Amino acid sequence: MIRTDNNNVIDRTNLAVKPTGADDKKAYSIKCYTKEDWVFIHEELEKDGSLEDNIPDPSIVCPDKKEHSDTRATYMLTDAEAEDLRKHEKVEFVCIDYDVYPGNYHPDPRDITTSVQRIARFGKSVSNYRAWNTAPSTPPTSQAGIGASDKNRTGYTILRHTQKENPWDATSTGVTGNDHLIFEQDIFQLGDGTGVDAIVSDDGFWIAHPEFCTTADDPVGWSTGNALTWSGISTTPGTCGVLDLVLDAPYYIDPDFFNNNPSLLTQRWDGTTVPIDSAARSWWSDASQRSVGFSTIGTTSGISTFYTRARCNGSQTAKPTNGTNHGSQCAGQVFGKNYGAAYNANRWVINGIGSYDAGINGSQFDVQKLFHLYKPNYDRHSATSGKQNSDKNPTLSSNSWGYRASTIHNGGYYWYRPAAIDGTVTGTSYNSGSEPAFFDLLGAYGDGGRCKGEMVDSSVTEAGKEMSDAGVIFVCASGNSNQTQQSPGDLDYNNYWATSSQGDSVALASATHTEFGLNCYNTINRRGWPQSLGKTTSGLSTAGTEFAAINIGALNDNYFAGGYVNNTDYKETKVSYSDMGTGIDCYGAADQTLTCDGEAVDQTYVHPETYSGLVPTPYDINFSGTSSGCPTCAGWLVTKLQYNRGWTWRELKDWLKNQCGTQDPDRFYYGQDNTSFTATTQSWEDVASVQSYGKGPVVIWDAPTGSPSEPKKPEITITNSPNLKISGGVEIKFS
Repeated sequence: MIRTDNNNVIDRTNLAVKPTGADDKKAYSIKCYTKEDWVFIHEELEKDGSLEDNIPDPSIVCPDKKEHSDTRATYMLTDAEAEDLRKHEKVEFVCIDYDVYPGNYHPDPRDITTSVQRIARFGKSVSNYRAWNTAPSTPPTSQAGIGASDKNRTGYTILRHTQKENPWDATSTGVTGNDHLIFEQDIFQLGDGTGVDAIVSDDGFWIAHPEFCTTADDPVGWSTGNALTWSGISTTPGTCGVLDLVLDAPYYIDPDFFNNNPSLLTQRWDGTTVPIDSAARSWWSDASQRSVGFSTIGTTSGISTFYTRARCNGSQTAKPTNGTNHGSQCAGQVFGKNYGAAYNANRWVINGIGSYDAGINGSQFDVQKLFHLYKPNYDRHSATSGKQNSDKNPTLSSNSWGYRASTIHNGGYYWYRPAAIDGTVTGTSYNSGSEPAFFDLLGAYGDGGRCKGEMVDSSVTEAGKEMSDAGVIFVCASGNSNQTQQSPGDLDYNNYWATSSQGDSVALASATHTEFGLNCYNTINRRGWPQSLGKTTSGLSTAGTEFAAINIGALNDNYFAGGYVNNTDYKETKVSYSDMGTGIDCYGAADQTLTCDGEAVDQTYVHPETYSGLVPTPYDINFSGTSSGCPTCAGWLVTKLQYNRGWTWRELKDWLKNQCGTQDPDRFYYGQDNTSFTATTQSWEDVASVQSYGKGPVVIWDAPTGSPSEPKKPEITITNSPNLKISGGVEIKFS
């Protein structure tokens, strides 16, 4: 049982911890190179008295066979047995199964969410206004600038991304520095996410918020219900559009089992027929608690027995008890009815990283993999209940969390654009007072001095790769460390550091540190975790390396000028804390956005929409960080999968690069070309620069994909009409 306090710090008193004795049996994950290799190793480990070299003599217990994986399983081994197994030619790696020991390896939820960490500057209340003196003459004032009765309001996460150009800049409006303007207009978009399974993995969700439920003020295009009611599996109607992957997907995947055992079903608070909590958890962990057809697909053991609706989802009368709203905020910007682009997707959530979770260090990936592989594919627009699509519904997972550490700022040696990473090149020493410019501001603007290194291959990275290889499209927040993440082959890809105790000449392969107990290389400008999920090569290789994860940076809400930024033209910028570089796949609206929330805290506003029976007061919040950029972009990506159901992460990245395209340097601030920078060039500290060797950034927008089924945007073409005049109160509308 994982408990957290109000600050999302885990109470580890009663959590399982790894035995400390060298002869104690511990849960180790073994990964083999091929399926055939694993079968061989597994059979040898089960023998009592194996004659194979590097295989323990006594029979080894396998508590988690992971039938859903071809190459890995968990075994009970001593440290010596594990070390011996690492030497076997068929074994790729042996590491602790981290989810078995949350007391050692489960990070505090507050440390892995990618919201901006704010530090009190004044220690008292001060007035803060955004361009107040030049704001519109009649701004709403009842809620610190947001109208109390302003129903169906939304932030710039939607309108900004309906077009390539920033509608708030001077080129669009003719007003210099107009980032504060309130636009009063409808929003038009090409898709709404129909027929795509959108998953938000985070630390808990209040799914009874009006943003996810039927009210009298629903937008005209929003569809009532959820995947269980649309499919006809739930014979009772439901008014909440969100389902929990752990608690509700078993019924969606295997309805016959639950219908044949009606005592395992109940009605959720909104009316939807769902499994009871214990039956849903058992379906994932116990093959006997399923239909025969699903008995051999594999199980997962990382889900907390305290994963319940009351703790993780809440209801119309009570908010979740796990003490978080970060998940609600992210879900609102993926598929919220007012705040999300994919408002009609099949809406799923999973508590993958918080208290009472599904196992952050691998198990949550296994759950999402199994869901994608074995789910039905119901056609929501069919007149016949239960009709399925002929092709698989796409699955996209949004993840606003990440691993990082503050070790780099303790001093040591750094290698900048090294000719080699094998220890033959001497590093340059530094201390906390002489950090070079290319990393001295890492974490300074939003992440408490922390940054990330590339994670060493383990059962965690393998579980993520298996999920991606199965077809789940993984979207993640790049992080709030102001860290440059470059692509393989770039000048700075191999930059790294080492501690003084390792000497001034050490190979990158042996220069490692821990992030929440997991080993990471001391890379400075590579993707961290989970940004490197789905890496196509192993180890530290560079040639041919790609990453399946779609890595999201954060846009600034206002125009920034000063410091290294020559932004007198009021160009759009990335926000100071956002990671940047060629390793960022695209940027999304992120800083000071609007989304749904459960608690009354600083920068919250009462949500104006409600419904009968709702007891707690719903709120909206001013939300920031790459935590916001990730769901913003995830929602728009879901709308593209709607009309391109066979697309993988490669096609989505190609669409971002070639259809969304790079931003115009006359309207977006690039920063200086860092190709010729040295380690100490002060322009590394330009917090608005995208640090992409002079290349422009991609900002996601509703660009057409070319799919024949995709609607066309309305257009007016005027050719050779020099005498055309439009004057007076002319208004052109499209229906």
